[in-house]
Amino acid sequence: MGYLGPTLSVTRDHPTVVKWRNELPTTHMFQHVIDMIREKKPVVAPIPPPPYKYVPQFPDDINVWNVVHQHGGYTAPQSDGQPLQAFSPKGFHAEGYTTLDPSRVKPNEAIYGYTNHDHSCMLWYHDHAMGMSALNVYAGLAGLYLINDPADKRLGLPRGEFEVPLILQDRTFNANGSLAYTMTDREGEDTPVVNGKAYPFLAVERRRYRLRILNASNERFWRLRFDVDPRDALLEPPLPFWLIGTDGGFRTPLHMLDFLISPAERYDLIVDFSQVPMGTKVKLTNYPGTQAHFPGIPGCGPEIADIMQFEVTKPLSGGGDRTTPPEKLRLQAVAPIKPKPHTRRREWVVYQHELYRTMTFNAVPYMEPSQDFIKEGSTEIWEYINPNHDAHPMHVHLVNFQVLNRQPIDAAAYQKDYDKWICGGRKPKDHPVLANYFTGPPIPPNPDETLSYKDTVKAPAQMVTRIIIQEFVPPKRDIASIPNSGAELPATYIHHCHLLEHEDDDLMRPWTIVGRDGDHHDSGHRGGGHGH
Repeated sequence: MGYLGPTLSVTRDHPTVVKWRNELPTTHMFQHVIDMIREKKPVVAPIPPPPYKYVPQFPDDINVWNVVHQHGGYTAPQSDGQPLQAFSPKGFHAEGYTTLDPSRVKPNEAIYGYTNHDHSCMLWYHDHAMGMSALNVYAGLAGLYLINDPADKRLGLPRGEFEVPLILQDRTFNANGSLAYTMTDREGEDTPVVNGKAYPFLAVERRRYRLRILNASNERFWRLRFDVDPRDALLEPPLPFWLIGTDGGFRTPLHMLDFLISPAERYDLIVDFSQVPMGTKVKLTNYPGTQAHFPGIPGCGPEIADIMQFEVTKPLSGGGDRTTPPEKLRLQAVAPIKPKPHTRRREWVVYQHELYRTMTFNAVPYMEPSQDFIKEGSTEIWEYINPNHDAHPMHVHLVNFQVLNRQPIDAAAYQKDYDKWICGGRKPKDHPVLANYFTGPPIPPNPDETLSYKDTVKAPAQMVTRIIIQEFVPPKRDIASIPNSGAELPATYIHHCHLLEHEDDDLMRPWTIVGRDGDHHDSGHRGGGHGH
């Protein structure tokens, strides 16, 4: 996988214990950006809205610290890899640092336990350190985490060399081939990189392949399709494909021609190369005019058109293709989560007090203690209210959810009244009432999101995006017989925008699961599962 981390392949419900060891240099690969953050340069430093004051993201003498988050996993808080659980190569610990089995770690290590109690799906792991996740992931700290279910063998899906993970990223390179980071000056980078390689190709047979796509870019949305060359190789290009799964596992197969994938989302596809003649080239392309941000402002960042190429040149092996045609796949349908009249709703406003400056949820910085207490076992609807000009991919730790709907709002009026509410001292009685700003009826989720398990959702500009979470229940059992490895209540997790530069710039908040009696005496919990 080039510069990426190793792929961890595990079996469902068989836990994994990992010792993460930090042996990185103590000076950052992008030290100039670390210095900019420390100097409070407005483009990178999170300057909070009033009445909050700026808090440094990391200590003055720490230029590199890291923590690993298993993205999409069902994990106890002490193994979740939240920003304030970071630790440095020399063994400095952020205030929320935790480890399992403390007698068996050195200061620059942490032991984490993963339940693997998920559906068969493709997760990933990546750095989540406070203030520098974007730089650390860009530098290469990410990898795949595959959860396999032995029962899947009965499905007749492409396997072995015909099951291909594709990690999509965009990068910029200096003239000498070293990595350049230009996100302080523009949106997105200029070169497509797949599995750690720029502009790669894959020789394929005329048969069905399972392509498991992860968008691991810092900020770039991709609108993907498969373009056939020569164009007359098909009656009508592009090459169609089937979507069989999303972030949290399988779904009812859906026939598609293209899709939009935001950072951190995963799409599980069946592509049938037997539909094209031998010698055909099939390019994975990004729709012309697709900006790094969605919908994006032209000219804000480099466009990328061609990503990689499949060359249909290999002879058919193994006596031909015996996999199940996608339209005949027997995948368990995802049952809809139905809201009830009393289902709790929780609003998360993407608030930006100055254009091109710090964004927060509900105008509260990440470092403030958790203010959202959720009863264990309850169902909630979360409403992401986005009056911005960009879409944001929102990721919630611990849970899978379903996309309920989206609804357009009068973004300018909402922003104006929200500003007024902030300046007026944030009095609860004056808080803008969302229902007063709707400009149209709710819109159902996109077909690729409908009845799918998700952990990341696109929250488009000038809309409210609603997700429904069936059950907030953390894993309480000990993992692999390690004492104190299960969750204890209150259990604090986080959610955030997965445009990594936005996450670092404070579009991130903790939330806390409490006992069914609603007891949340430990309200000092911060993101990191650590009281202070």
